[in-house]
Amino acid sequence: FVGYFHYIIAVDETLAIVLLVLSLGGVAAWGIAQSSWLAIVTTLIEIGGLLLIIWVARDGLAELPMLLEHAVTQFSVGGWGSISAGAFIAFFAFLGFEDIVNVAEEVKDPSHNLPRAIILSLVISTLLYIGISLVAIATVPPTELAGSPAPLALVYERAVGGSPLFIVIVSIAAIINGTLIMMIMSSRILYGMGRQQWLPLRLSRVNSTTQTPLFATALITLLILIFALWLPLTNLAVTTSLFTLIVFFSVNLALLVIKLHDRQRDTRPDDIRSYPIWIPVAGMLSSAAFILSQIYYWLK
Repeated sequence: FVGYFHYIIAVDETLAIVLLVLSLGGVAAWGIAQSSWLAIVTTLIEIGGLLLIIWVARDGLAELPMLLEHAVTQFSVGGWGSISAGAFIAFFAFLGFEDIVNVAEEVKDPSHNLPRAIILSLVISTLLYIGISLVAIATVPPTELAGSPAPLALVYERAVGGSPLFIVIVSIAAIINGTLIMMIMSSRILYGMGRQQWLPLRLSRVNSTTQTPLFATALITLLILIFALWLPLTNLAVTTSLFTLIVFFSVNLALLVIKLHDRQRDTRPDDIRSYPIWIPVAGMLSSAAFILSQIYYWLK
């Protein structure tokens, strides 16, 4: 956020982070309707900006065959470690789709709309990330991209030769969107755990005016502020990806146990959609593969 915000105005990094996190925490506490509208607006701005970057930098795609040929000829077996480490960090960019289920109580017809939302978000995000990745490396050398505090602005500036102010605003909107969604979803996790009495009951209290769990939202806002101020971004992304993959592994393991239990006792509910048993098995194996590859990369 600070890297892009400095394109508009030079401000102290700590001050910018504090204002951003506290402002979004206030919106999340204000109400789910207000938060949802802000998320919708920033999402549309974000998607529009990414599509614009892909369009203005499309001429660079002509260089892709040469870049791919160079990558293949220069590739070595040791490169898989770097690819795995990069994929592990990139996993952080896909966080959010699984959080959709945490607002099931606030969704109309969740049994139909939630699966559709998860699948659509995954497909759209993947296509956008692939498109952005291709035009980025075709427009700006990867080493230069890695050293930029505002890489999307650099790609846009290099592609059109003009001011990247619009893309800076788009990038800021994207960061606001991601942070706000994480605040909402994380507070709902604490709220749900409080209702199940796995955490203090105070976390499950919903304010009568805002209809939001204020204490849980405040706690999440404080934690995000602490992490943002004192943890380096790459370390934070790696740590988040690691814990998320462990959660994914555990969820798939739990689903596998439930399915085996239902199969033995023939207790599967008729009104609940059931998926093949290979889905949790594949989820466990893929999550475990990512976790082990990252541990191997660290040890090496």
